[in-house]
Amino acid sequence: MLLLALPTATYAEDSKDLFAAAMSGKIDRTEALLVKGVDVNSKTASGRTALMAASFNGNVKIVKTLLAYGADVSLADNSGTTALMDALVFGSEEIVNLLIAAGADVNAVDKQNVTVIGRAKKTAHAAIIKILEKAGAKEKEEQAISDQQEISSKPAEKPGTKPPAKK
Repeated sequence: MLLLALPTATYAEDSKDLFAAAMSGKIDRTEALLVKGVDVNSKTASGRTALMAASFNGNVKIVKTLLAYGADVSLADNSGTTALMDALVFGSEEIVNLLIAAGADVNAVDKQNVTVIGRAKKTAHAAIIKILEKAGAKEKEEQAISDQQEISSKPAEKPGTKPPAKK
């Protein structure tokens, strides 16, 4: 019975090790754990991933390594924080660019209803704000207005009629 529980306990410990290695910038340890087969997207109890930890602490090499191993840039922790939001704290333009290039949602909203650009404006990193705006990041109000304009620009259908066929 004890032998059946051992692989799960070892895996859980390795997941925590991956998070710790990524957070502290230990590239060799991070790579060793990934080569060993630790899930690159494994989470802590609070939903944090190694990519979030590396982004938060500005560890560019580790962010690149985790992305190369398939880290999911769209994951959010229990409070709705993404790796891109974490990258804003350290203020690394390179990490912000890497995450955007890997498909990070520049319009993600956390559970306090704060957007990525809203967080960026609180950090006062002007260059990062420009990067986000260029990538299409908008404030929540801007998103709502943009969505509303998109809806109102579509031709209205009369009840019981079919839209015109596309040629």
